[in-house]
Amino acid sequence: MPPPNSHRCSGRCRSLREPDAGPLVPRGAVTADERAALATRAVAIVRPGLARFRLTGGGRVDCLQGLVTCDVAGAADDSQVFGALLTVKGMIVAPLWITRLADALIVEAPATAAAQIAATFQRSLPPRLCRADDVTDADASVGLYGPAADRVLAAVAGPIPAPAAGRCAVVTDGPAPMVVTGVAARGLAGFECAVPAGAARNLAAALVGAGAAPASAALLEERRILAGFPRLGAEIDERTLPQEVGLDELGGVSFTKGCYLGQETVARIHFRGHANRRLAGLTLEREPAVLPLEMRDAGRAAGRLSSACWWDAGATWAGMAVVPRTIENGRSVELADGAAATLRQLPWEGPAPAPAGGGAP
Repeated sequence: MPPPNSHRCSGRCRSLREPDAGPLVPRGAVTADERAALATRAVAIVRPGLARFRLTGGGRVDCLQGLVTCDVAGAADDSQVFGALLTVKGMIVAPLWITRLADALIVEAPATAAAQIAATFQRSLPPRLCRADDVTDADASVGLYGPAADRVLAAVAGPIPAPAAGRCAVVTDGPAPMVVTGVAARGLAGFECAVPAGAARNLAAALVGAGAAPASAALLEERRILAGFPRLGAEIDERTLPQEVGLDELGGVSFTKGCYLGQETVARIHFRGHANRRLAGLTLEREPAVLPLEMRDAGRAAGRLSSACWWDAGATWAGMAVVPRTIENGRSVELADGAAATLRQLPWEGPAPAPAGGGAP
């Protein structure tokens, strides 16, 4: 990307970036004002906890196509697809968001998986066809979510056509050059703007000046949990298969694209049966003191509670866990701290309405 503009950030933007929130969101960590701003206006945040890689070279699409679960080759330029990188045995290394531009592929993933992703790229991508550069320190992403996101974006970046969910627009005017992607996922709807890292806080502050409210990382985590979206390091670990956490239901797995790393296991589950575990929601008797918490069903191991937040609309604690498929919704299980939890269908809440021109991812 071109170098960012040089105007200084005002003190107001300090609250726009903070460390990534953990999968336990304490009651009170998200304010009523934040929820109201997301529901009725817009919120802005420099998104935390992400790693980014830029893939270039004439063979970049074909090379990445053979590594990930989603159909990169079938996507159009200026679009974004969701998928995952797996081990050869089909276990999830990391969920991925892949932006296909005319001259590059941008791969975004949880920062905790950066080293594994980099090692896979180094091992699997032939340098004469595809080069992978870690641009985590060079680039950043600013999230803008809520029903007024399109209006706020236009006030800052000019009258650009607001991209629909899953589509991108390259913007060269405004406070910084950026790639704007429409999103409607993880319990959020709006836009995510990839910018040079030095321009991220200035852009977030400009969005707040145009009417957005500063958002906390806790708000993003609360929306993720209530949308039933799995997180690496919580619902996803080194033993998790894509179907166990619903990546196929979220559109992250193609069963028609051909071979990719770990495909044999994923295809066998899809065509011959089902996973033995599934992602479930839980209503909780009280706030857990710590996560994860082991669960038991009639004395038998029943997975572990891995994410939890206060569900304000339902006036109860909500959680997520990967549980044996044999445990049905409506059944009560016991947590390791002695509290009870009841299984229920996900999601708790769907994403907010997409901005004008937006749609499902």
